Amino acid sequence: MKKLCVILAILTVFVAGSALAQPRVGPLCGYTPPRSEFRDLKLSANYRYYNDQFADNRDNVNSGSLRASFSRLLDAPAFGISQQANVKLDLTRDAFSYQADGAINLRAYLEQTNFFGFVGAEAQGATTFISPGLRVSAGLGYGRFKDVTALSKALKIQERLFGLKAISAPLPATVIFELADTIGRRAEFPDLASLVQRLEEIIEATGFVPQGQLGAVALLRIEEILNETADEKLCGWELRVGAGYELLDSQGGTRDWLTLASFEYALAPAPRSQFRSSLRFSSSLSLLEDYVLIAQANYSFRVSETIDAQASYSFVRTQLKARTPLDIQSLDLRLTFQVQANLNLAVQLEFTLASDFEEWTQGLTITANYDLF
Repeated sequence: MKKLCVILAILTVFVAGSALAQPRVGPLCGYTPPRSEFRDLKLSANYRYYNDQFADNRDNVNSGSLRASFSRLLDAPAFGISQQANVKLDLTRDAFSYQADGAINLRAYLEQTNFFGFVGAEAQGATTFISPGLRVSAGLGYGRFKDVTALSKALKIQERLFGLKAISAPLPATVIFELADTIGRRAEFPDLASLVQRLEEIIEATGFVPQGQLGAVALLRIEEILNETADEKLCGWELRVGAGYELLDSQGGTRDWLTLASFEYALAPAPRSQFRSSLRFSSSLSLLEDYVLIAQANYSFRVSETIDAQASYSFVRTQLKARTPLDIQSLDLRLTFQVQANLNLAVQLEFTLASDFEEWTQGLTITANYDLF
């Protein structure tokens, strides 16, 4: 537990430090859209095969890994839906291992408040478990999340246009929020060109466009920003407590009634960064004698237009009565460099530690992709 607290503290300091180091571009988390719908899917994979020259295959290599994370949030004044899933697959010396977890929750809010009732389900599995675990739950909670991607894109449009000298000065805050509200209503426009045209009208009406109207390059940059899919921004927090029932026990034990608690937090310090964390606890009526604890944290940061960084950590502890706790930890660090328009380089570090490991596994993967034509 001490190691878990230290790692989470380091990630929190990292987030705060990087946010302070960035130019102040606006309080993203102070923006409240009328309706939030957030989706995020990340995938990464690698594989290596090598057959050596020896008949006994002493130096053969057959290894690879796959990482996937998915989250979806829908938040309206009266109801909400949240989904989350994480999968980690590893192949090492022909031995396959996996770790996975997922959750879905439906929320109904008390009118004009952040208090809600919920029903949901959670599942988890790992190679070290006897079987997958599945539980259903219901309870009460407080808090909300909001998707501030629209404001993030509006700020990026201002930054890009100012860099192109398409506008003579930063846009007023009222114009930024008008751009954000318009981007947030993207579904109301028949096509992307119509949305770009409306944004163009808003910007040109400010009088900040030296030529009177935006040029083709500026409009193309606006369209590129609107089409970006890896820049979703989420803010808010949520606390839940409740009870549940275990439909499948991951350690092959009896099915129990459960007490449940969870806390989720998201922060977008600036348009270039996103921090997300969650802490989920479930226990039988014996509380600390029989429980599962899952902690996760993820931070992504765009260092520049050509460098992206991401760090993620997960911790799963399974405690059974009169047994030693089973812990699984993993830490992934990734840097991606866009060297040229047709060349990118990725460096990934992976570390994993389980209770029965003698030491942390360590992996370094360097990948280069070059598009010839």
